[in-house]
Amino acid sequence: MPQLLYINEKFGHDATIILDSGDACWISVGKKGVLVRAHKHSVWGGLLGSLFGPKLYRERNVYQALSVAQALTARFRPVPQIRCKDAMLKAFCTAVWHCSSPARVKALLNDPGLLAA
Repeated sequence: MPQLLYINEKFGHDATIILDSGDACWISVGKKGVLVRAHKHSVWGGLLGSLFGPKLYRERNVYQALSVAQALTARFRPVPQIRCKDAMLKAFCTAVWHCSSPARVKALLNDPGLLAA
């Protein structure tokens, strides 16, 4: 079962979720779009992973990111552990929560059929 490491809504809007594979996903939502990166769950992985980890998803168009967030909200049931006030951060965190590996996160968030449904 995935584990929510932290949610930060005071100094930005980001969260880290540890997946079933043991890898962590860092999700950042802001005025300039959405960025999701993967990294190994460790002290150094946590510090450097958000800067240098492989990008699983990046959308710089906020309106496109909002459309993806709405599609994710419609697709996945809410997770009680994720208590975000930011609806877009909550949608992306919930989607990542339902994935077992970074490869699955990348496939899900970059799926062109996500918006077609």
